[in-house]
Amino acid sequence: MNRCLPALIGLQMLLSCCSPLQAQRKTDLSAHPGQPAAISVRTGFTLLYGDLEDLASAPFLGVSLLVPVTQIFTVELPAEIGTLKSRQTGFYHSQSKARFFQTALVVSADFLKVLGKGHKRVEIRPYAGGGLLFFSAEARHLTTGNLQRQTNNRFSHRSRDGLEARGKAGIKRTHEWVWPLGIRTSTALSRRASVFGDLRLNLVRTDKLDATRDDDNRTMPAPESSPAFTEGNHYGKNSADKWAYLSVGINFYFGDRFK
Repeated sequence: MNRCLPALIGLQMLLSCCSPLQAQRKTDLSAHPGQPAAISVRTGFTLLYGDLEDLASAPFLGVSLLVPVTQIFTVELPAEIGTLKSRQTGFYHSQSKARFFQTALVVSADFLKVLGKGHKRVEIRPYAGGGLLFFSAEARHLTTGNLQRQTNNRFSHRSRDGLEARGKAGIKRTHEWVWPLGIRTSTALSRRASVFGDLRLNLVRTDKLDATRDDDNRTMPAPESSPAFTEGNHYGKNSADKWAYLSVGINFYFGDRFK
């Protein structure tokens, strides 16, 4: 995350400079009686923090519904779809790829209003919440491209604790709890639109996002007839993976935010 902070700061400076609502325009930015709901769309790149420690970026797309509940707090329903990648040339000698879909419920706060310095043109919103991450991941040999490990195949089951198999085999996607934490800064483009930069860290209840477990570089002897090595392991015995993103996007409001 520290690597992304300078980029986010620079992004917000650029957005502020590009906004058409400059100080010389005599637009009345007084508060509207009620803040309108909004839909946001965003795109950017992801970074996966797992057992394969060499970072690799990948694209994603996201959309959110934002519903203000007070002048400070907003309930948000974000959803993202994209790819997570990582690699390591040493112990594992693997490259991983996960395709994912994530949805969550988060609450954001207008930080400037909390400080008593609220401004309709600029917002800084930290946010946090919880949700579900649906994914399927595989790890392949860096040189040959042969499949080494995977999270889902025809032997995969649902499990509450990572050990006890439940239901039918052949689960195509794993789903796990996720806790998003982030901060978003936005600058008004008009009364009904704003542009923003968003930096988020997603804490996931799994060690399988890179199809690799702690200190385990075993490979599947026969991928078509072998259970995935990422199964049969208790949640509490491995470190949890994380993924982050840096994005830019636009908010579209269902009404005027200021007069």
